Amino acid sequence: MAWLPDAIAVFAACHDPSGTLTDLEWRSANPAAERLLGVGPLPGRRLRADATDTACPALFAILADALHGPVERTVAARRGATPVRWRVAAAPAPGGLCATLSDLGPAALSPAEAQLRTQAQAMGETLAETLAGALEHSAESFALFDGEDRLVHANGRLGTDLPTLVDRLVPGVPFEELARRFAETDPRLTTAEDRAAWMRARLERHRRMDAPVVVPLHDGRWLLSREHAVPGGVLVHYTDVTALKQTEDRLRLRETEVQAARGEADGAKRAKAAFLAQMSHELHTPLNAVLGFSEMLLSEPFGPLGNPRYRSYAGDIRDAGTHLLALIDDILELSRLDGGVTPLAEEGVDLDALSRHVVTALQEAAREGGVTLRRDVPPDLPLLRGDVQALTRMLTNLLSNAVAHTRPGGLVMLTAQLMPDGGIAMMVADTGIGIPSTELPHILHPFEAPDSSIARHTRVSGLGLPVVKQLVEMHGGRLELTSEPDVGTAAVLVFPAARSLPRDRGRPVPLPPV
Repeated sequence: MAWLPDAIAVFAACHDPSGTLTDLEWRSANPAAERLLGVGPLPGRRLRADATDTACPALFAILADALHGPVERTVAARRGATPVRWRVAAAPAPGGLCATLSDLGPAALSPAEAQLRTQAQAMGETLAETLAGALEHSAESFALFDGEDRLVHANGRLGTDLPTLVDRLVPGVPFEELARRFAETDPRLTTAEDRAAWMRARLERHRRMDAPVVVPLHDGRWLLSREHAVPGGVLVHYTDVTALKQTEDRLRLRETEVQAARGEADGAKRAKAAFLAQMSHELHTPLNAVLGFSEMLLSEPFGPLGNPRYRSYAGDIRDAGTHLLALIDDILELSRLDGGVTPLAEEGVDLDALSRHVVTALQEAAREGGVTLRRDVPPDLPLLRGDVQALTRMLTNLLSNAVAHTRPGGLVMLTAQLMPDGGIAMMVADTGIGIPSTELPHILHPFEAPDSSIARHTRVSGLGLPVVKQLVEMHGGRLELTSEPDVGTAAVLVFPAARSLPRDRGRPVPLPPV
């Protein structure tokens, strides 16, 4: 009676970063393997030294030894509660190993069973013959070749995957003959030169047993081809990966479409920035004339206007023109920031001097609105490494918004402090009308309409906060906003510690006009 295996399996070896073997992953196994171990499905499971899901506690150690060379051992195992013996034969393969396991029956063999076993071993069946009986049960394609590269066994699935070879899949046929038949029946190889080149590449890959390769078939399917050296021959393994390949192609097409869309969006951004820059120039020219002539009317250089209403109208023209000019500047600034065309200077900025400069420039507007504007900035605060123009714009926008949204008799306060981590925080707080909680998630997004109850009491554009948000993020910081209706709003600029400079290592830069 010949010795026949119960199971065949292919494992992949898994190592930790130090190169130590951690576990073995079942890559493929026939149904007999799952019956033998009493668990399933096996592919994808991990076998570890302390595994409890195997009937053979010594299995991991034997397979680990097989990574360094062929191993064949008889070991103690169990079938349920019955002690049995297994014959384990394993050998290294690329990335792991191939193994067969045979149930030799109860541990205490009768004299007749011992004689049968001796006879089976004496017959000297090769490992290739051992594997052949198990390959037929696999859900994937297998072909086993002996040491002379002749077919020993091919399972039925291989004939399904490669139908042009089905009449040649008989024991003894050379691997080269099967490869040549495939080349002759592949309609994509139209010339003798094409077929010869394909044959050379295929035989070289078979000889070297390179890494797995995805093979296209002429009917549109794709097979993942893997070859493993096993004791006495070569195991060729095919897996249908058509669905995975189609998904990969769809993702690649999608990525191409996304890149094209991104290119179009970048082009649109540049076109928008150029258009707004041109429009800003075109609008500034007539607006400057409107503002200039309104100021001249208010100053009455050529004599009284004659009627007090004319002076009031001239003031309205000046105020409306100033508001429109600020709106145009905000839109242009947002466009520049969004297009990434605004460079960021790296200078040592004295926040004490800068805050005093900005607050002084806005005191007149605060007095006209009946608002008290104060500041509390330590004079020994570290310098802030940043762009003085951008920092001036941030403070001006926050303070202007606070003054505009604060009722007469209210207070606007600018403070700054050094944080425990070495960063710097600047806060603009007011006792104004506040912002409803439903509006907070949207108010930092440009071009979203503000709540009408807020907008009708002010002459601000609604773009100041989005501009501030982008400018502080360019400095690696963030804008934190809290508010409560009829209580007030607090806007905090938080700059990272990397932006703080000791006052003796930086040189304060000149402050720009507000």
